Amino acid sequence: MNPTKLIFWAALGICVNVGLARFSYGIMLPSLRDDLGLDYATSGGLNAVHLLGYLLGTLVAPTLARHIGMQAVARLGHVVLCLGAIACAATPIAASGPWVLGVGRLLMGLGGGLAVLAILVIAFAAIAPSWRGPVSMLAWGSTGIAIAATGALLPFLPDPDWAWRGVFLVCAAFAALLALVFPPRGLANAPPATGTGFNPWHALSPRWVFLNAHYFLFGVAYVAYATFAGTRMAALRTVPWLVAATWAGYGVAAMLGAAITAWALGQVKWRERALMGAGICGALGSLVASGGTPELAFFGACLVGLGLAATPALVSAFARDRSPAEHYPRAFSIATACLGVGQLLGPALAGGLADRFGTVAVPLFAAAVYGLGVLAALADGRVTR
Repeated sequence: MNPTKLIFWAALGICVNVGLARFSYGIMLPSLRDDLGLDYATSGGLNAVHLLGYLLGTLVAPTLARHIGMQAVARLGHVVLCLGAIACAATPIAASGPWVLGVGRLLMGLGGGLAVLAILVIAFAAIAPSWRGPVSMLAWGSTGIAIAATGALLPFLPDPDWAWRGVFLVCAAFAALLALVFPPRGLANAPPATGTGFNPWHALSPRWVFLNAHYFLFGVAYVAYATFAGTRMAALRTVPWLVAATWAGYGVAAMLGAAITAWALGQVKWRERALMGAGICGALGSLVASGGTPELAFFGACLVGLGLAATPALVSAFARDRSPAEHYPRAFSIATACLGVGQLLGPALAGGLADRFGTVAVPLFAAAVYGLGVLAALADGRVTR
């Protein structure tokens, strides 16, 4: 079949499963907190629940694929995501509201974890090795489209206090569409979920340990920042148009960062530095965002965005390069598990810090963790050189 069609649907899948299902939470959080009476710790915990579901979905997907096939896993993931988004949209303004929202977010994460792993395995199996890096960048860069679109549409929503329900319904609609059309018909079967001879302890070898450590630290930092970026701007009394512009800039920068990284992957001398560069952007941007003005929050978001899509795209491509085709699903699953544990810790820790020290503590925390990730990326470049 035409790989262009597959790549388009794969990019849309990442856009919905990650860009819309995950990152829209940050811009919806101020309204959610007001409607449901949430403190910062609970707000972060609800996002951690979503990311727990994503972790579980990613870990289960390879085993499930052995029984029903990778294409069926992709469709199942989108169905589960759709049901979870509908549950979130129906959250009541009552004492049970946070529980309903938590269940919905868990289902959305579970569906996203199943679908994203299946999407990448299917796409990488259908294209030439030389195209895997650029395709990975395109797919992950599509998260920026969802982030930018959410920010751009914010000023035009008729009722901002109820807009979060609309965002969840839009996510449900796109997930239902993907359940029907992805993977496209006529697609050859993806390789087995894992072949013989795969040893999970390879994740602790020098070839993997620093890459996985970087991905773990990235998970802590970026989710901590993204979960409370909107809340930080609300604390700074940012005017609505600048909030929208900040979120749009965050998304556009994510797309730009993915494009720059795609170029870097083709340059031998820049390839091993790309991961470190993405982490430096995150650290500097988080530090800038800790400033006391909405304008600094805007510029910080743009810097953080440059590394946002680049990092998972790089790890996806590196994991594929470092493992044979039949082992890639399991190798990527382990790498994503490291990311998932970081994502679980990030919003929970950041929420506790915000309750104790105020919202300024969140970007400072993210900057410090991003910095540790840069060191891990530097070590990875040295041992794999």
